[in-house]
Amino acid sequence: MDELAADRVKAYARDCIGYAAITAGTVPLGIVAHARGWGRRRGFVMAMSAVPPAVATLFATWQEREHGATRGKRHYDLVVLDRSLAPAGYGRLLLRNTVKIGLPWQLGHVVAVGAAFGGFEDRDRLTWSAALVTYPLIGAIMASVLFGKGRALPDRLAGTQVAKSPVQGIRRSLVGSPWRRKSPPGAPA
Repeated sequence: MDELAADRVKAYARDCIGYAAITAGTVPLGIVAHARGWGRRRGFVMAMSAVPPAVATLFATWQEREHGATRGKRHYDLVVLDRSLAPAGYGRLLLRNTVKIGLPWQLGHVVAVGAAFGGFEDRDRLTWSAALVTYPLIGAIMASVLFGKGRALPDRLAGTQVAKSPVQGIRRSLVGSPWRRKSPPGAPA
């Protein structure tokens, strides 16, 4: 097993608490949608189910771009770097988080929404296809985290890797970190 695997899994579990809060934030919309009957429309439910994964993907990308890591990774002194061991750019981070967070989460929603609307019974191709892709994808991502030497499937596709932070105690301070924002000359620090 990769030496970073345990910390990466714990970091992701910690981040998922925040992603659950994002999902909880959509509850008021769900209440309104139910009261107005919008929840009976599969297209509406599918569109609304895409909001939490999209927000979580963008939030993780922002954290990694600004701080070098999500909050969970910072807790375990991990950072996301590009192949040259420099801070990864926005495009790479967005691709990484789309494959890691957005795609599996939304595919799971496609399966769940499809099942709720009778997709398995009706042999709906979208529901069945999503089910056949979702679980192998999640398995491949998890296996690559455990055995990927810091380069899980999302990292391989995005040209990134997870490593121990070059800055000790990144969770407590970003002083000296390459991700600390530089003030323009003459601006107060």
